[in-house]
Amino acid sequence: MPLYLLPLLPLVGFALLMCFPKAFPGKTGGYLASLMVLLSFVVAVTRSLGLDGTPDHESLWPWLPNMALGANLNIGFYFDQLSALMTLIITGIGFLIHVYSLSYMSHDAKFTRFFAFLNLFVSMMLILVLADSYPLMFVGWEGVGVASFLLIGFWHSGRHSEASDRDVLEASTREGRANSDAARKAFIMNRIGDLGFMLGMFLLYKLYGTLSIPELAGQAQGTRVAQSAIELACLFLLVGAVGKSGQLPLTTWLPDAMAGPTPVSALIHAATMVTAGVYLITRSHFLYELAPAASNWVAWVGGLTALYGALSALNQSDIKKILAYSTVSQLGYMFMAVGLGAYSAGVFHLLTHAFFKALLFLCAGAVIHALHEEQDVRAMGGMRKFMPFTHIAALMGVLAISGIPIWSGFFSKDAILAAAWAQNPWLYVIGLGVALLTAFYMGRWYFLVWRGEYRGAVPHPHEADGLMKLPLGVLALLATLGGLLNIPTFLPSLGLPAHAFDDYLGRAIPQHAHHIPVSTEWLLTALAVLAGLLGLGWAWMDHRRRALADGPLGQVSTSALYLDNLYNGLFAAPSRAAAQGLDAVDRGVDAGLSGVARNAGAPGSLFARMQSGYVRAYAVSMVLGTALIIGYWALTMIGRGGS
Repeated sequence: MPLYLLPLLPLVGFALLMCFPKAFPGKTGGYLASLMVLLSFVVAVTRSLGLDGTPDHESLWPWLPNMALGANLNIGFYFDQLSALMTLIITGIGFLIHVYSLSYMSHDAKFTRFFAFLNLFVSMMLILVLADSYPLMFVGWEGVGVASFLLIGFWHSGRHSEASDRDVLEASTREGRANSDAARKAFIMNRIGDLGFMLGMFLLYKLYGTLSIPELAGQAQGTRVAQSAIELACLFLLVGAVGKSGQLPLTTWLPDAMAGPTPVSALIHAATMVTAGVYLITRSHFLYELAPAASNWVAWVGGLTALYGALSALNQSDIKKILAYSTVSQLGYMFMAVGLGAYSAGVFHLLTHAFFKALLFLCAGAVIHALHEEQDVRAMGGMRKFMPFTHIAALMGVLAISGIPIWSGFFSKDAILAAAWAQNPWLYVIGLGVALLTAFYMGRWYFLVWRGEYRGAVPHPHEADGLMKLPLGVLALLATLGGLLNIPTFLPSLGLPAHAFDDYLGRAIPQHAHHIPVSTEWLLTALAVLAGLLGLGWAWMDHRRRALADGPLGQVSTSALYLDNLYNGLFAAPSRAAAQGLDAVDRGVDAGLSGVARNAGAPGSLFARMQSGYVRAYAVSMVLGTALIIGYWALTMIGRGGS
């Protein structure tokens, strides 16, 4: 099967649903969109199974001419182990989210349009990870930006814009305005990152004369360029990655992206858009290996973002925002890993994170659905009694992200911490502290939603239906057992090959061995597990005493370390003031010009009133005019005679 089928199938689904929506009544459009993503998943599996040690490279047609070299940059797709893994994640988890959405969005008036946007999102993300050149990757990069704008702002008029009740309608209008603001915020902040990506491409073209990724990988090793230039190019690419993956300082858009429907949150925050920055740096490994200073920047940006996201998640009250700040933090782990050269550890955490974070978001969506759109965890509690299946699935996700053996997050997070210990002990300390905080805020999330007494207003919350349970069950299984894909050698392998994932990805991405004594590895593992257990225990004690919400740390966490306030003070408020000033000037100019126009038109208005359309009026006017002329003439003659 040709590689172009991977993005083409969901793109066809998007085109059909947007151009012929009436041809797909009811849930038909949702089933079509799901089928297209499932077919792409089949293509991804087929091509992955047929992949050997040599990457598949398919060029389709010439695209951008290179006059200097007498050649063209082609539209082409590049398929190696990294691309294969990303396509499997995007289409596999994307399909599960499509299936979940069939039930979750079933009563939405724009059901068909929603699935069209989902298909567009998946298609653009597949172009991004399959592209054989940076310009084509940028096409997918911008495509997911547009699709995310459409999905985050999907309820731009509110969920109840057709309500007859005035209070409900006003609340829906306010909600719609907030959703639109969140979509614009994501779009604008990503444009800042996109500028960095473009500058990186321009500089790479100047240095190497090509933007084809395979050609750049070959030339980077043999072409001597200024060290400062390659460092700068990698820093520009980092700016692009920071914008797309919500890292510091361009992180504040990502929590606000929760304005979209919950399946959108799962798709954006788990398997697709926000992992694009990690993919960009991993795909550009041949450049970053020549730029140690830029790689160090990547690692520190990741470490500090991981800490920022974890601190911000501690005391949030929105069931989805807790998970959103968690995503910020977990992406920081991935950046820290790839910045340290531990590409396999970073990508493995990308994989396990896709499992447990998609699971957690979909569980949150099931709770919101059951409680009639309630999202405040303080108005929940005791949900395990009403939703036993979703409760078990959510518990699997919490244990996975907390790094508890044998769940998947334990294996991937442990690999990142080991790489940090070997190369930068300060980053290791940050990573271990983040592990403790992660277990705490996810334990708090679990206890507030699922344990204790029910505090909600809905009398009898209902369990998720079959269409929602199926993705939850599959993801819970993957979140539990996915870590076994990469068992370390110092742990009992249970008959499974050690470092299987590392060996697989190592065919496409270089592996840098970190020589750590076995005894030290055991100690590091014990410390990571202890951090997870202490965090969960802390969450249980805090739940009983509710201490964090009343303390200064709780207030700082609720405000997400005041980063949004800082940006509002530095950029938003001055921009609004400048806009209001310009608006006042514009209104003044308009008023002045309007006054001139009115004065100039006044005589014309007077004469226009004389045009009544009556012949008698015109005859009287002619007589009066003639009399005035004769009178003027007579007076003039008398005046001359008198002189």
